[in-house]
Order: sequence, then C-alpha cells, then structure tokens
Amino acid sequence: MEKLIKKLSMSCRSHVDEEEEQRKQKDLQEKISGKMTLKDFAMMNEDQDDEEFLQRYRKQRMEEMRQQLHQGPQFKQVFEIPSGEGFLDMIDKEQKSTLIMVHIYEDGIPGTEAMNGCMICLAAEYPAVKFCRVKSSVIGASSRFTRNALPALLIYKGGELIGNFVRVTDQLGEDFFAVDLEAFLQEFGLLPEKEVLLVTSVCNSATCHSEDSDLEID
Repeated sequence: MEKLIKKLSMSCRSHVDEEEEQRKQKDLQEKISGKMTLKDFAMMNEDQDDEEFLQRYRKQRMEEMRQQLHQGPQFKQVFEIPSGEGFLDMIDKEQKSTLIMVHIYEDGIPGTEAMNGCMICLAAEYPAVKFCRVKSSVIGASSRFTRNALPALLIYKGGELIGNFVRVTDQLGEDFFAVDLEAFLQEFGLLPEKEVLLVTSVCNSATCHSEDSDLEID
C-alpha cells in the first residue's frame, strides 16, 4: 500500500492550479541546466521571455521520442489494470524507456467515455506508448478523489511520475476527441508531434489503416 501511495502521489487539484502557485519559483538558468519540470514547462507557455528556451526544450523532447519510436516493445491497445498490485507491476516492470499513460476512471463520471475512446485511438497511433486504465476503487482512491479529480491521467517513465493531470475535463471539456487529447499532451512534450511520428513510425500507412478500421468505438 505504501508503494502504491507513493506511485499515486497526487492531489485533487488540477495540474494548472498547481502551476499557478509555483509560477515564479525557478529562473531560466535553472531550467537550462536540466532542472525543468512539467510545471515549469507549462508556465513557460505564458512567458514570452522564455520562448526561445521553450522551443529548444520541445525540439529536444521530440528528438528523444523520435529515437524511442525505433525501438522497444509495441503495445497497440489499452490495458485494463485489475488490482493495486497490477498497477505497481505495470509501472515498475516495464522498460525504463517506455512511456506509460494511465487513465484513472469510474463509470458514470463526466468525460470518462470520451477519455476511453481517445485512449483507444492514440494506442493505435502511438504503438510504442503503453496506454492503461484503472478504476479508482481498484487502487483504493478516496471518495473525495473520485468525486473531484476524475477523469485523471498519470504519465510514467522509468518508474517515475512525470505527468499528473487531474480533472482533465477542466482543460478539454466533457466531450473531447483523440486529436484534442493528443494536442494537449504534445503541448507538455509528452507525445511526439504528428510529423515526427509519420517519419519514424514502425508501421506503414496501409498497416495503420487496417488496424484503425478494426477499432470499435461508440
């Protein structure tokens, strides 16, 4: 349980709320030296003085992801996590270079169906990214968290939490599409730009079209 709590170290406050409170904590030099966090990255979108560094950082992130698309396992589906132990295994036993996105949900919460559909689409388009989902009740989340924070999207890499987006509907609304979620994640450097994916994808266009046609999405 302690391990699970550590992996789920987040609050019911949104990513954007937390960014605002910590807006001026670090200066540009600290960021350039490699200490930039996702919160810093988001804050820089509103700071024109950091525009040059923002572009350099995004270019570096895209290049790293481009290289990763050439190697590693291929997933192409959304995995349902059955238990808290399964959640830990999903995070800790995967290759360190694999990006893992976990949708925490409960049926009937506004935005849940939209997120489920988006995850299915993006799993087919980004086969090197591992897309998962888990019910909040399965991992022992509080009723307060379930009421106020879902749907939530957690992003892990190398066993570490690198992205924490709660109440995703605050940013995307209750009815959104895969392209909306894709653009949102790209804004934070968590998915490669589409042109990068087209150049480096391990599957050709005919194969991708065939896989997309088999998806059943309401």
